[in-house]
Amino acid sequence: MMLYGIHPVTAVLRKRPHDVRRVVLARRHHDPAVRPILDACRQHRIKLDDEDPKTLDRITGSTQHQGVLADVAPFPLVDIHDAVDRCRSRHEKFFFLVLDEIQDPQNVGALIRSAVCAGVQAVIFPKDRAAPLTPVVAKASAGAIEEILLCRVVNITATLNELKKDGIWIVGTSPQAHQHIYEFDFDRDLAVVIGSEGQGMRPLVTRTCDALVAIPLHGACPSLNAAAAGAVVLFEALRQRRYTKRGG
Repeated sequence: MMLYGIHPVTAVLRKRPHDVRRVVLARRHHDPAVRPILDACRQHRIKLDDEDPKTLDRITGSTQHQGVLADVAPFPLVDIHDAVDRCRSRHEKFFFLVLDEIQDPQNVGALIRSAVCAGVQAVIFPKDRAAPLTPVVAKASAGAIEEILLCRVVNITATLNELKKDGIWIVGTSPQAHQHIYEFDFDRDLAVVIGSEGQGMRPLVTRTCDALVAIPLHGACPSLNAAAAGAVVLFEALRQRRYTKRGG
């Protein structure tokens, strides 16, 4: 996988340097923006090459690489049961984000970034009919994708039912919900579900939720996009949650 952009490459060098095969720069080495990248390459003895910007345009298929490219192993995935066990062993309140067929990689990246900033422990997404974890997602997340557990599952509905057995409340977002986010108590073990662009959550996923919440809107625009809606809900949850450990 070819990650590109200063933040994604810096993040992967910090979190999993041994997965980085080589780094390519189309920037001057005395540029302060790439100093952490150069230092990490020296520290971990990672091959460092120089190329012109047009070569990086061709390799990445984008002009948004900021003159930085890294050849990296795919993003590590975590089994959902391992994610649950990890939170339980740390005596943390569960706070998961579930993406129900989000297919725009920009939205997926933005949602991952919001999840990390809001203190979410894991992002859960389906194997099929969803944006794969690509360099575009990593760039849109500004490197935050390296800071969170990523769980790919075969069946979202079955996964939600398994989470419910662990005492986790499943809260879906829907503009038709009768309760808005400022009325709901998010201070509990929680998994927030964000539905796909345009269609929202699928009917079976909606019926699996323990509660549905809406974002109150004003003005002529009838809805927010998936990434913006997810950010609003996650940060309302963050505002309410006290992050106290179980048992005080």
